[in-house]
Amino acid sequence: MDAYDLITSGAQIRKLITKYVEPIMQEYGLRPVELDILEFITRENLTTSKEIMLRRHISKSHISKSLDHLLEKGFINMTEDENDHRIMRITLTQDSYKVISRVNDVYEQCKDVLLRGISDEEMHIFRKVIHKMNNNVDEELLM
Repeated sequence: MDAYDLITSGAQIRKLITKYVEPIMQEYGLRPVELDILEFITRENLTTSKEIMLRRHISKSHISKSLDHLLEKGFINMTEDENDHRIMRITLTQDSYKVISRVNDVYEQCKDVLLRGISDEEMHIFRKVIHKMNNNVDEELLM
């Protein structure tokens, strides 16, 4: 596999996900980065914009704009931290959980498509390789 094949396979997966997620984003008026933030808050139990920025490698301005939009749309609440008033804590609303549930269903559909015909042994190797690749990307982005 050459570099082009590796990069474009990631793009193909992105297209598949977008095909299924796009109707949900349109229905709720969300952008991909906002959906990513909601999903990440749920999975990682993050509660501040700084945590999201550091863990997701999203710029501060993107996060700020996205959080403002999510707040305006009623998908999150923001409250001052009890101990440090400079910190705003993010909590998800019931509406955000509805969106996340639908997106997770889509992710399961995409997973089924991607893993069709792949053996348990191949999956084991794939998990190890993906883990190493993600670590490589994280290290590179933190430089």
